[in-house]
Amino acid sequence: MKDNILIRGIRIIEELAFNGSLSVEKIYKETNISRSAIYRILCILEELNYVSRYRSGAEDLWKLDLKFLSLSSSILSRLDLRNEVRDILKKLADETKEIVQLGVLHNNKVLFLDVIKRHKSLVSVANIGDAVDLNLCVAGFAIAAYLEKEELDLLLSKSTFIRYTKNTLTDRKEIEKELKKVRNLGYAFDDQRYAIGHRCIGAPVYDYTNKVIAAINISGHVSTITEDKIEKLAAIVKKRAREASIRMGYIANRNP
Repeated sequence: MKDNILIRGIRIIEELAFNGSLSVEKIYKETNISRSAIYRILCILEELNYVSRYRSGAEDLWKLDLKFLSLSSSILSRLDLRNEVRDILKKLADETKEIVQLGVLHNNKVLFLDVIKRHKSLVSVANIGDAVDLNLCVAGFAIAAYLEKEELDLLLSKSTFIRYTKNTLTDRKEIEKELKKVRNLGYAFDDQRYAIGHRCIGAPVYDYTNKVIAAINISGHVSTITEDKIEKLAAIVKKRAREASIRMGYIANRNP
């Protein structure tokens, strides 16, 4: 239930961020969220000073308030990222027939902004809004591998490395060795570190400053992401991650 409220709240905030002042009716037409749910969420956000309303003619219009706008630099860039690359994520899902995820670093964990499930899968994955420890997801390795040394040292020093399976990396030296491998290959591969029977392949997404801001990955079962398919699937993931990077303004003067 909380996840549904969060997702609906994000959709409402997206509409206000990209369209400005809107009525409940307009938000309903854009999102298909029930009018009662929209009004309830807006009232909660109003109490927290994240949105405000004013009267225009016969209806109330809602807009983002100063408290939210003070956080907008990082939040809106993430919402923009998800919207900009969603069609690419869907394309990747159809090409690979696997679950596709979009993750960013947040509070020393990987926060998933989007999850595309267009085909049946034998694995369970983190959902939108879930935060996962760096060493447990391929997105964490795909992002961390390209951080500046100071950033990486700080991230690793503040991260917890919990063991989920016998393949989970929990030793910092092992993790640093794996990050070097990721940089050499241009993609990260997770062979059952998060769950037995679960494999993932991920690649970094760059922005217009040529800085890694996210990772795109596919998640599937060992029966579908087989060893003989890894390189082929990795090439597809890298291609779509590069496409997403260019969409975000990346200047293709190097090979991620």
